[in-house]
Amino acid sequence: MNDDELKNLWQQQPLRVPDLPAAQLVPAMQNKMSAFRRTLLWRDVRELAACVVVIIIFGYFYFHRSAPMARIGDLIVIGGSIFIGWKLVRARRATPPAPPGATIVESLRAELNSVRTQSGLLGSVLWWYLLPLTIGELVCVWGPLLHLRAVDSAELLVLVPTYLFVTLVILAVNVFVYWLNQWARRKQLLPVQAQLESLLRSAETGEPLDQTDAANLRPIALSMAAAEHVKPAEFKVAFWQLALYGEIAFIGIWFFLMLGLTLSKDGWSPRNDFLKLPLQPIRAEETNRYSIVARNIIDLLNAGDSAAVQKLYDSEMAEAFPPQKASEFFADLAAHFGKIEKFEGPAGRSDEWVVFRLHCRRGELTMSLALDDDNKIGGLYFRRAANLGSPVRQIFSWQHLLWLVPFVLAGLLYSRILQKMSERAVGISTLGVHLRKGENLLLWEEIKEVRPLRVLNMRSLWLISESGKKTIMPWTSLERHSDLKAAVEGFAPLNHPLRKYLSLLKRI
Repeated sequence: MNDDELKNLWQQQPLRVPDLPAAQLVPAMQNKMSAFRRTLLWRDVRELAACVVVIIIFGYFYFHRSAPMARIGDLIVIGGSIFIGWKLVRARRATPPAPPGATIVESLRAELNSVRTQSGLLGSVLWWYLLPLTIGELVCVWGPLLHLRAVDSAELLVLVPTYLFVTLVILAVNVFVYWLNQWARRKQLLPVQAQLESLLRSAETGEPLDQTDAANLRPIALSMAAAEHVKPAEFKVAFWQLALYGEIAFIGIWFFLMLGLTLSKDGWSPRNDFLKLPLQPIRAEETNRYSIVARNIIDLLNAGDSAAVQKLYDSEMAEAFPPQKASEFFADLAAHFGKIEKFEGPAGRSDEWVVFRLHCRRGELTMSLALDDDNKIGGLYFRRAANLGSPVRQIFSWQHLLWLVPFVLAGLLYSRILQKMSERAVGISTLGVHLRKGENLLLWEEIKEVRPLRVLNMRSLWLISESGKKTIMPWTSLERHSDLKAAVEGFAPLNHPLRKYLSLLKRI
């Protein structure tokens, strides 16, 4: 039997009559569930790998932040990631496949248990997946601001809009993830669950299958029965299309990580004292002695002589800030801002603190200085000056840009893995359109309407059945447009609505 004979035979059959017996439908469902379990395996691998990456990143943040609330947020995210990984592993271990030699009823029960568990996970994804991470991320974002007591209106004009923007992005991403999971549960898991329940009930009681479930399984059974005769022309998603979106995602991850690192360094202080507002005028006799000490500190910092700065501390400061810690602190300050080119001030004082403004090679700082009666340093506090361009320059500093290279390479690798996992994204044959490596077969006669779906530069197609059920088919993102066009022209019925969109394919 060739393709033309199968096509003629199919066109003569009434599609809505599920004439295949249960004996053929059960293997079809088992075949479908094998593909389902492979999909779950890869999903769990991706999620567990993502959890590891998140733990590493926020673990790094935890040891490089000064704000206690931000560090608490890091711990919440790390704990949430560990819980997510445990939840996925636990669900997998609790729903193993039926052992070899199991009866049909045992096999169907095992698969039904697996689908119900996965459906429950997606239904409650807000509580065990999104909420812990979101709470931790928001604490990380807003935590540093709670510890900045020396925040003036200029700083607020920079910090608050930035924090609000990051918050909106976090919430928007989480809302999209929640919607996507509920859509997958409603469109993919619940129908499969209903089919399994119907098959299991039929196998246990001997009652006939539900007409709707049998009709939904019929294309899979037909595809299996005709597998020896029908060889669909297969197409995969083009690598450059996957790489485009993969790079957008990974560059976005890089940007928000660098933004987090920039915002996390809200201040540099050898002591845990914070400048208190408002600033008050400083007396003239105080100006000279503070300016002399400030000039001396700046010259020693530019010379990289942290040991000499250490000698300017009073006894309490020297004990709280030992040489090794001082050396690391000032090295970190120099790495971020470079040499101090000039300073202004004192701009005023607040209690024991006198404030200077430092103009560095890579940004501006305010230096708050406290001296005792012997002109020894009793407190020293550095903070990034309020400047709209300063955070932007730090995000795109050459040190941060170096990190962009591995993120770009990771995006390419991830895109290649995705392409490998979807080698047979679409198949075109006499029977119809084969999706998800042949797991889902849409018969030509069942596709009553086709609508385009455009996302950026890619166009997919909605394949709509008479009942209104929609299925997305990749279109312009597929490789070998000329072969794809030829396959549709060779296999699709003459007046099929899919032919209307052949003009979207590039001529190669």
